[in-house]
Amino acid sequence: MYKHRATMTDRRYKILKLIAKGYNNKQIARKLGLTLSNTAFQKWRLYCFLGDIHTVIDAVYMGLQKGYLEEVELSEAIREEIYESENAKQMYGYT
Repeated sequence: MYKHRATMTDRRYKILKLIAKGYNNKQIARKLGLTLSNTAFQKWRLYCFLGDIHTVIDAVYMGLQKGYLEEVELSEAIREEIYESENAKQMYGYT
């Protein structure tokens, strides 16, 4: 559908890693030298690449599933959120 779905670029990979560490858009922009609006756009493109997702937790979860991230790279808060999300999906039969 979108051209940018084709590959995991270096920028998308860096953004995914920073998201997994718990960085927000402003921190990501500062770290990568991007504008805030460009960071939000690049994050949206990452979400499109990973699948039809809309949240940070879904992005990190898909990054783990596709092998772009390892669990040791996650911040404690993100790790807990993913664990709770997985439990809720299992409890309500979404998996």
